[in-house]
This record gives sequence, C-alpha cells and structure tokens, in this order.
Amino acid sequence: MTSRSNDAKAQDLIPHGAKHGLHILVVGLLASGCTSPTDDDTSIIASEVSVSAYQSSGCSTSVVIGLSKQIADEIACMSPSSLQRFSPSANIVFTSNAVLPYLGAPAKTALGKVGAGYSVQINSAFRTVAQQYLLYRWYQQGRCGITAAASPGRSNHQSGRALDLANYSSRITPMRNQGWSHSVPGDPVHFDHGGSPDIRGMDVKAFQRLWNRNNPNDKISEDGSYGPQTEARLKQAPATGFTTGAVCANARETTGADVLSVDGPDRIAAGGHTTFSITVQNNGTVDWPATTRLMVMNSAESELYDSSSWTSRTEVGPIKNAIKAGEKGVIDVEVAAPVVTEETAAQTELVFSDGTTMFGSINLSVTITPNGDDDISNEGDDTHDDAPEVSGGCNASGNASWLMLLAPALVVLRRRRR
Repeated sequence: MTSRSNDAKAQDLIPHGAKHGLHILVVGLLASGCTSPTDDDTSIIASEVSVSAYQSSGCSTSVVIGLSKQIADEIACMSPSSLQRFSPSANIVFTSNAVLPYLGAPAKTALGKVGAGYSVQINSAFRTVAQQYLLYRWYQQGRCGITAAASPGRSNHQSGRALDLANYSSRITPMRNQGWSHSVPGDPVHFDHGGSPDIRGMDVKAFQRLWNRNNPNDKISEDGSYGPQTEARLKQAPATGFTTGAVCANARETTGADVLSVDGPDRIAAGGHTTFSITVQNNGTVDWPATTRLMVMNSAESELYDSSSWTSRTEVGPIKNAIKAGEKGVIDVEVAAPVVTEETAAQTELVFSDGTTMFGSINLSVTITPNGDDDISNEGDDTHDDAPEVSGGCNASGNASWLMLLAPALVVLRRRRR
C-alpha cells in the first residue's frame, strides 16, 4: 500500500496516478454564471477534481461516490422515507465500489428480508444524476461496454426502487416474494420494487440545493429539472463532494472514515493485479497517525491479498502519512485477483487501526472475471423512457417541480435498452 498526494491527482486528472506522498486536499471551486454551457465549461481550481474530469477516462462511477452520497443524503433530508441507506453484509454483497447503497424505505426493507436468507450480489442500486451523467457520456463515446444509457434524470435507477443483481437467475423467486418484479424483456439482471415510489427528479433537485448552498453567488433553480445550466454546474462540481453537504437533523452521520472516491475498475481479470486509489476523509475528532494500519476486519483473510505489497493476508499495511481530523488523503491499495472460472464478486471490509484504537472502516468491492474486462462498467445502463425531456436549472426564478416527473399524465409507453 502506498499513499499519495490528492493535489497531484487533481493536477493530473488521470485515474491511477503514480504520484506519492499523502497531503491535505485543498478544496476550491470557481462558479460560472448562468450562460450557455460548453464542453470546456469546467472552471475548477487544480487542487480539486471535477465530475467532468472523468467523462473520458475510467469506467466506474465510484469516482463520484462522495458527491453521490451527498446527493442521496440531501434527498433523505428532503423526504426521509424516500431514500434510506443500507449496508453490505455477508449476504448483501456489492460487486463494485460504484454501488451506492440507498433505496426507498419499502425497497430497503424488502431487500433486507431477501438478504436474511439468501446471498444477493448487487451491481447497481440507487444511482444519482452525477453517476448517470458519466454513464451517459461514456455511452456517447462508445466506451465501457455501455450499449445504451438513459440521459441524466431519466434512468430508472434514479427512481430509488431499482436493483441489478449479478446472481439474478437464482434469486427471482425470493425477490418476487418480497415485492420485486422481474419483468423487463432483455434485461435479466433488473428488478423493480413496485411498492416503492418513483423519486426520479429528486436527485437533480438535491444537487441543485447542494450547489446553491455552496455557491450563494451563482444560484440556479431548485426545480428538479435537468437542463443545460444544471448540467454546466454538475460538470464543475467536485467529484468528492461539496464543502457543505446535507445539514438537516437526520443527515447521515459521517464519523470515522468516509470514502469520497475510489479510482479503479469495476472488474479485473482472474489472476490479475490492479490499484484502487481511495480518497478518504477523517471525519473523527482524532488525527490518524502515520502508524495507523489498514487491516481486514476481524483479522479475516482477504481474497484480494497482494503478496507484493500487503503485510499479510489480514493486513494491507501502515498508511505512512498522518491524516488529521477533518482532512482528506488518498491511499493506493494494490490488490491481486484470485483465479476463478466464473464471475465472482469479491468484497473486503478494511479498518483503520492504531493499536487498540479503530478509527473507521471502508469497503473494497470488485468483480473477478475469467477473461478480464477492466474497461467494462458493471452499470451498463437500462432505460425507462417514461418522462419527457425537460430543461431548467438556470436561475432562482424557475418554477418546474420534480413532482411533474411523477404525474400520471406524463406516463407514456415504456421502452427499455441495455
């Protein structure tokens, strides 16, 4: 394991940078006015990495997981039952670091009941407008194995009631027994929870609220409509999240270690090696000393053990550079994939520990493939074209509402692509 400068990562704007030395992230953002956006409309200080920096590189939306968690938390502030967080477990397995663990309250409960008796391997759950923006851009470029993608704001995974399962074929009956439908032709991995509301548009509104909170001199409409001005601000937004996130009383508690970005593939070849560059924030009240060690939870042996860089099968090693309370750093973790004959989800929980003190934990997830396809996204999109194209988000005078997206009068014939 090595640690490196997040400033160097921002200057390079390249996944898997090779700079070393852990330093403090300096957050900076230059806001633009309400003008017509261009592909170059990404005014961002070099020490911060914007969402748009990843539109032509990488194939995992885990690079915007920090911003995505803030958006999900903002939705929970707007409507606590609309979106709730769930956690990975022995039976709830994430197949990549891009999985954002949020669902509507009924869908979360239903998933938990399935997970109580069966292993569920999740490729995709709730997805934010930031993640969908990247998937759509990669689709437009013919990258990452994405043959079709919904435009931002229109994906059914933005509804808060959709799941894609890697082991779908053996879970259809238990999922159906808990209210999950499996009825979309040509999309076998996909499930929808009919007992949960469709909240599409709330993630756009949540982003608009976050932008305005952090950019009081460049406010846009909080209307839930994804238009050119909202897109322009999304492209400028920091991938790891804004300085100020959700602030309501029931906002997610982020003590300990908070993962803001994981730069690495969703999939790696059996027997192969890769590096995950993890941007993590120390949200505790105590500094993490340089002697802090990254260890496997409960001293278990990890199937991602890399003999060339890990201290042992149960420990990655020391972080080598202190991370002060409230500050961020980037840690590079090298992993080695086991040899498998079929696609296998590997999930390891790592903890930051200094002697008897545990500062927090992070989850590392990846899919091991027999043939290797690390340039493929685990979130090859599926599309519900059941909402009209909308425009908005230019200034504070807008009056469109995300509720329009849910109006029965707007429902049209559904079409789905992979």
